[in-house]
Amino acid sequence: MEEEKIYFQAIASNFYPPYSKIIPLYKKFKSFKKIYEILEKNLKVKKDWEKEYQKLKKINGDIILRKNLPKELKSIKDTILGLFILGNFNINYPLKISIVGTRKASEIGQKTSFLFAKKLSEIGALIISGLAYGIDLAAHKGVLSIKNQTIAVIGCGLDVILKDPRRKIIDQILEFKGSIISEYPLGSPALANHFPLRNRIIAALSDGILVIEAPIDSGSLITCRYGIEYNKEIFIIPGSIYDKNYHGSLKLIQEGAKLIIELEDILKEFDFKIPHKIKNLSLSPKENLIVEKLKSGGLTIQELIDKTKLPANEILSLLSHLEIKGVIFSENGKFYSSLK
Repeated sequence: MEEEKIYFQAIASNFYPPYSKIIPLYKKFKSFKKIYEILEKNLKVKKDWEKEYQKLKKINGDIILRKNLPKELKSIKDTILGLFILGNFNINYPLKISIVGTRKASEIGQKTSFLFAKKLSEIGALIISGLAYGIDLAAHKGVLSIKNQTIAVIGCGLDVILKDPRRKIIDQILEFKGSIISEYPLGSPALANHFPLRNRIIAALSDGILVIEAPIDSGSLITCRYGIEYNKEIFIIPGSIYDKNYHGSLKLIQEGAKLIIELEDILKEFDFKIPHKIKNLSLSPKENLIVEKLKSGGLTIQELIDKTKLPANEILSLLSHLEIKGVIFSENGKFYSSLK
């Protein structure tokens, strides 16, 4: 296995993604050593590849080869042959959401990204983003604020990102058992053409993509294009038609993406019930009122209307939110509290 990783690194250093020349050979031989032996005479970059591999190990990096990639990455047609990784690459989560948006984000955009990421992480979702300044970085910070795992997909070598001013955030991601992943070998700079392909990994890993502030030329739209191709749900935080930072977002809504204004709008799409083990859920005063009324026993919608004096449409909305949060359940036409 280690030998195959060494040869993959050699190939990755000579043939960058999407590996159009390498993929047919891989399908035929299923061996990076064999591919290397076939192409060795024509390689432009020639190094002591075992020594290069030890450089990767020295920064606590590793390689995940294609046969060991998660199904989310093996099933897409845009073939991924391997990943360079720092940290704990764990995607075993009941819900995985990618958060993307502009690098030149407004203060409110960054705050929105931070809070959505934090709240989603609090209820058991994995947050994936691209570590770029702006929306991406705010999303990672939201997760890190509660010391949870997050995955950052980058478009350069792992050693390059470790020299970046974002090193403090990277250290926190690793401290809280998250991971930094890249298709690009050591020494690879963050070139503009790396990021569109990077975005397919962000899309593939997620169940849904949340877009916060995306101008018409934003790379977030590329992520969404991949997401649509991979049958992922696309969610958009809306903004003003007079703000260029939202023109790409609004275009995605025109094309059928789902406009959302609160966390529950995302959870409904996946019929995601917040696990009972998640504690300290934030409930609004009206939600608390309903839960208190239900603690004494099951009630119908009409009985809840009578006891709370809230209008029917508001009761229905609140009940929906509370069911998603896992604090109530319905049975035989009545609602019950799940809280003791």
